[in-house]
Amino acid sequence: MMAKKSKNRLREIAEEVDVFDDMLTALVELLEEKGVLTQKEWEEKIKAKIEKSKGKTKYRDLQP
Repeated sequence: MMAKKSKNRLREIAEEVDVFDDMLTALVELLEEKGVLTQKEWEEKIKAKIEKSKGKTKYRDLQP
C-alpha cells in the first residue's frame, strides 16, 4: 500500500515539474521574441547560477 502512495506522490511531483517547465519555457520564449534576452544569455545565466551554488548546503539536505 505504501508503494502505491509513493508512486502517486512521485507522479504528482513529476506533473508539477512538467507544468513549471512549460511555464518557464513560455516565459523565456516570450522574452526572446521581445528581444529582452537571447538563448545564449539565458544559458550563460543558468550556468553561472549553478556554478555559484556548488558547494552550498541545500535546503533539502537539512531536512530530517
